[in-house]
Amino acid sequence: MSYFPSEQARPVAGERLASGLLGKIFGLLAFSLAFATVGGAVGAQIGPGWIMPLFFVELGLIFAVQRLREREGINLVLLYAFATVSGMTIGPIVAAYVAAGLGTVVLEAAGITAAMTVGLSAYALTTKRDLSGLQPYLFMALLGLIVASLVNIFVGGTVMYTILSWGGAMLFSVLLIFDVNRARYAADTMGNAVVLTLGIYLDIVNLFLFVLRILQGGGRR
Repeated sequence: MSYFPSEQARPVAGERLASGLLGKIFGLLAFSLAFATVGGAVGAQIGPGWIMPLFFVELGLIFAVQRLREREGINLVLLYAFATVSGMTIGPIVAAYVAAGLGTVVLEAAGITAAMTVGLSAYALTTKRDLSGLQPYLFMALLGLIVASLVNIFVGGTVMYTILSWGGAMLFSVLLIFDVNRARYAADTMGNAVVLTLGIYLDIVNLFLFVLRILQGGGRR
């Protein structure tokens, strides 16, 4: 599975903004985040024991969204199903922070993530730089983050936790810029809108989780 779902490219004259596609993406993203919020409320009630099974459901839905991207109606159902299940895996994490008296930290992380999303998206939509060449480097960085996170499970340590938290936040910030930027030059189809929304959604959610880890590590456990 690639983190970078391939979109159907289209030839462009100069740097023409694909406003129609971007409108679809931001609309789908808003609905996806709404479904994730509902899923989060459900997940907060069912407890952390369901996180791992739901994670594998998430992976299956990611495959399904990419494979059935052009199936009208089904692609949207799968996207929103993924967002809901994703929210269910995040719900227990947020609930644990709230139960530990860190509800304010969660709100701060959400606010910081929202501000960063707006700022990074604005840069992605206005930069003149060609960011397509970053894909292989970003993919390798993502794989490195996953491996380091697995190692951290067994060896642990505050220093490594902090490095991974900041590294993850920076990586998903760049990924957000990359994914929003490539939406400028993709063909204006619903299939592209769905898979690009999926990528941007993953960027935002993971950015939120890493920002949350950074704030938690700031002496406020």
